Amino acid sequence: MNGFFDLDNPAWRFVGKFFDACFLSVIYLIFCIPIFTIGAANTALYYVFLKLAKDEEGYLIRDFIKSFKQNFKQSTLVWLILFIIGVVLIVDIYYFKFIPTTKGVFMYYVLWIIFLIYSVINLYIFPLICKFENTTKNMFKFSFIMSIRHLGWTTLMVILAVVIILSATRVPPVLVFVPGILAFFNSYIFNHIFDIYIRKMQEMEKEQETSNENI
Repeated sequence: MNGFFDLDNPAWRFVGKFFDACFLSVIYLIFCIPIFTIGAANTALYYVFLKLAKDEEGYLIRDFIKSFKQNFKQSTLVWLILFIIGVVLIVDIYYFKFIPTTKGVFMYYVLWIIFLIYSVINLYIFPLICKFENTTKNMFKFSFIMSIRHLGWTTLMVILAVVIILSATRVPPVLVFVPGILAFFNSYIFNHIFDIYIRKMQEMEKEQETSNENI
């Protein structure tokens, strides 16, 4: 019984992280207000939660602001590209929805498939930016590859997002906490996926070192 009230109990630690997610969600929304900062805010949110999911807690706000500044340029560029593509896709989908021809129906469904691909790239790219250093072009490339290679996890995150958002709409004020809650749960999945690539990179570095020593 005493163990249940121990703050180091895994259950209580999880609850504490969940409340941190709700708190940071509010901070995130404040940083998103200028609109063009949404990309940097997304990256900063995942920077904090990828650490939090691994019990590498630091200072929530300080770490958020640190990542926001460090990744601002690349994250903003990515966000602007995604924003423009998203607007074009939504307009085109809306346009072809009212074209009753065979070509119109075909294009309507093709655009929805493209929008789905666009959505999963959106899902992966900001966590990737805060975890790895690479060119913007490669970030888009790896976001797509990872989303397909780990399709099961991608599907789970999409389902999770739909369930949480639909549940939150029943109590509209709760929507404020949705970004943080989604990032919180997704971070456990992203850590699992990213660790696979980090281990491979470490193995390649060790092989390279061994190869250099034998020369």
